[in-house]
Order: sequence, then structure tokens, then C-alpha cells
Amino acid sequence: MRIVVDNSSGGDAQLAASVASGLGDRGHSVELLDPEPASMFDTAVHVVSTGIVLRVDEPPQHAELEEISEVVRDALMRHPSQRRRTRAVPVAVGTGGQVLTWIDVFG
Repeated sequence: MRIVVDNSSGGDAQLAASVASGLGDRGHSVELLDPEPASMFDTAVHVVSTGIVLRVDEPPQHAELEEISEVVRDALMRHPSQRRRTRAVPVAVGTGGQVLTWIDVFG
């Protein structure tokens, strides 16, 4: 399964890198989308960061989704920012807005 860790909004580079690394270590094909350098200076964006989004080509099987959830929860628990540990990460199909599930540390 190909998974895109989308941090194009610049929400959390450290979490995105940690999740991408963890998914790659488990054998998934992973692409990490970094924000454009100019996006830091875009004043037209929302003040509240959207964080990262995991994008998949097709809905994952239950076992695959559990594995993805384990990686995301582990990355969240290791995040140095206590506030950002409570963030939820959506899993979406493609580039559209169809969110399959939200993953957080609370399970």
C-alpha cells in the first residue's frame, strides 16, 4: 500500500517525519509531502494548523489500518510537545476530503 504523509500545510514536520519513518520501517511505500518554503509567509492561510493527513489510494484492510494506527500513536506519544500529542491524524482516500478515520493516542 502506498501512503502519502501530507504535511503540505506545514502543520508538524517532526510528526510527519516520524510517521513516515515508522511506516517505511514496516514495509509501506511512503511519500512525505513537505510544505512549500513560501507557505510560511502566506498570510492568507488559517491561523489554526491542520496538522498532517495520511492519504491512501484505497481504503486499507483492517490489519493495515491497525498497523498504521500503531505507528501514528507511537509517533504522537514520542512527540516532545505535550499539546501536540493530543492531536488527531486523519486517514483520507486520495487528495479529496473523504476521511476514513481519525487516529489519536486515545485509541
